Amino acid sequence: MREGIGSVFLYNMIILFIIIVFGLLSATISYYKAFKVNERLLYMIDKFEGYNSLAEEEMEQFLTSIGYTYSPTGQADCPEVMNGGTLYRAKDAKHLYCVYYYYDDRGSQEADRTNGDRQPIYYNYALTSYIYVDLPIVGAFKVPVYTKGERIYNFSDDQEQEARV
Repeated sequence: MREGIGSVFLYNMIILFIIIVFGLLSATISYYKAFKVNERLLYMIDKFEGYNSLAEEEMEQFLTSIGYTYSPTGQADCPEVMNGGTLYRAKDAKHLYCVYYYYDDRGSQEADRTNGDRQPIYYNYALTSYIYVDLPIVGAFKVPVYTKGERIYNFSDDQEQEARV
């Protein structure tokens, strides 16, 4: 009689172990995919030297081609400020991601320009994409993945960006 109860308990432990391992494995793969999306989108921003219409168009095409999650409301419900960066994203973006613009991240390093204005020497962008999970019992939820890009040199006098929220 002891062996019958022991084997059921052992089977339950094995099933629980398999569920935990596969849950951790799927979470790791989902995080890797979200981080890979962030890196690719930051590459597109660097390629076009800022988040402009060309970068936005290529980003939307890329996200559509990989089947990234659509935003049902047209917005990703991003906070206006994150880690000192201001939200900089078009209102009509179709996917769940946020783009943040950072002025010179080296502190108060500013260059004197010919017109007398003081503008940052460098600027950079950060992205927040989301791991979207829809489980039968728990329901749908999203987990943010935040990535900050490399600095971009400010070549022109009128390069300073304005938020397009």
